[in-house]
Amino acid sequence: MKQKATYYLFLFVLTLPNLVLSATEQLTWGGRIAGVAMPLAVYWLLLSLSRKTGRTMIMMLPVLFLGAFQMVLTYLYGRGPIAVDMWLNLVTTNSGEVGELLSQLLPAIVWVVVIYIPTLALAATLWARKRHAPDTFVKKQRLPALCATTAALLYTATLTALTPYSPTNDMFPLNAVCNFGMAFGRQTVSVRYKESSKDFKYYAKCSFADNEAETLVLVIGETSRADNWQLYGYSRKTNPLLTQTKGLTVFTDYMSQSNTTHKSVPILLSLAEADNYDILYHTKGIMQAFREAGYHTVYLSNQQRTHSFIDFLGEQADDCLFLRDSHPDNAYDTDLLVPLAQKLARQKGRRTFVVLHTYGSHFSYADRYPDDMREFQSDQYDGAKRQYRPQLINAYDNSICQTDLLLRRIIEQLTAHGGSAAMVYTSDHGEDIFDDARHLFLHASPFPSFWQLHVPLIVWTSPTYRQRHGAITSALDANRHKAAESNSVFHTLLTMGGVTTSYRNDSLSLASPTYTSHRRLFIDDHNQPRTYRECMTEEDLKLMEEKHITK
Repeated sequence: MKQKATYYLFLFVLTLPNLVLSATEQLTWGGRIAGVAMPLAVYWLLLSLSRKTGRTMIMMLPVLFLGAFQMVLTYLYGRGPIAVDMWLNLVTTNSGEVGELLSQLLPAIVWVVVIYIPTLALAATLWARKRHAPDTFVKKQRLPALCATTAALLYTATLTALTPYSPTNDMFPLNAVCNFGMAFGRQTVSVRYKESSKDFKYYAKCSFADNEAETLVLVIGETSRADNWQLYGYSRKTNPLLTQTKGLTVFTDYMSQSNTTHKSVPILLSLAEADNYDILYHTKGIMQAFREAGYHTVYLSNQQRTHSFIDFLGEQADDCLFLRDSHPDNAYDTDLLVPLAQKLARQKGRRTFVVLHTYGSHFSYADRYPDDMREFQSDQYDGAKRQYRPQLINAYDNSICQTDLLLRRIIEQLTAHGGSAAMVYTSDHGEDIFDDARHLFLHASPFPSFWQLHVPLIVWTSPTYRQRHGAITSALDANRHKAAESNSVFHTLLTMGGVTTSYRNDSLSLASPTYTSHRRLFIDDHNQPRTYRECMTEEDLKLMEEKHITK
């Protein structure tokens, strides 16, 4: 009886992710049935092939790994399979960041470990002690298991032929395996990027008539959502310095086209966008355009190298510095101010374009700022648990205050540097922090939430810049309440720097009077553009309406 019970226990553990996904995914009832019945029948058949069920389970370790991975992601994101982007995150996220994240996600991990580790231990024990299921019992399972597998296969094939249901997209673990293959293909293409883009040119020039110095700085935030910025109406004073700063233009209806760093940052730094992302694979980024136009280009990063497109685009600058190459431990974003000041001093009197990639508000939030910046307390939490939301919000808001300080210091440096200067700040994506009844946390889920896409975009211009480029600053002011997305940043920067090229699209430039609002798009896991109604829930669309954000 014990061996029979173990047999059914193994079958349940293998099918558990499918049972959970049948409740979380937005599928028809036919799709839900196929998503459970087909894997259940296959697992049943596999377990019936041998009395050594312990050995069979050990041989199915990859399936158990995928199951555990899927359960953790479901806990965090509420829905969605193991996506291509999630596989890519495993190879583009540095080990230190992974360790920091896992240490705070114990609630999501522990309960999964409680299921899968004992199951593997039990399987190994049965195999080692040669405790096998009764021969007659196993033989009786084979025929019904085979019949069930055949019936499930026919049902799934019919469903696939007659409806939009797709096993490679909708059935676990097949979808996870297919997504892994797609991720491997993308990683292979990215490794060849330098070779495939080596001959690309923008044929860019600078249209500014005079030869006066220009300094343009792009600051890329990390995981910073607009709704926690005082400049966007947040009740807390998270921007005490910027609210007192003159020359700011705040864009109120702005969204990111991606909720993952490895996609959202290239969208900011290149021609890539939600409905033409693959152009990234054979073109160069914004550094190349500014270099061709006569600018000295600088890339400063407080993120570790990930050997991804972000690194490749940054390395196209004249000067490229990854702060964590020499500071592997925690470095605050304000540590970027020293090399920034040095680079600006060396380029005095020249046209200079600088990109700063910060660590911003990346979880764990309390590690993003020093003790003397603990404005909101208590900001200490024991992992990512819903009951710690007040502490998590306090820590997150403190990280926004740290960004506020960084941007004010950059503006002060640019002011002291003199001449015509401008700074653009935006974040790669936002974050869920257990905001509503869905209890979502972090970002990069296959289906984005409002909180993951609504990010700040602000522009600061010096008095000299406003005097010299009045048409540009007037356009920025005129467009500040229009709907915009992160694919506008690239073209806006080109306009602000006077960089002309046939690749510049002024209808996407917020610094152009010909800017036109485009429909909202999100780039999905398969690099396909999706409208918000296709990828967001009604809760998110309602939030956008309440906050007067264009859908």
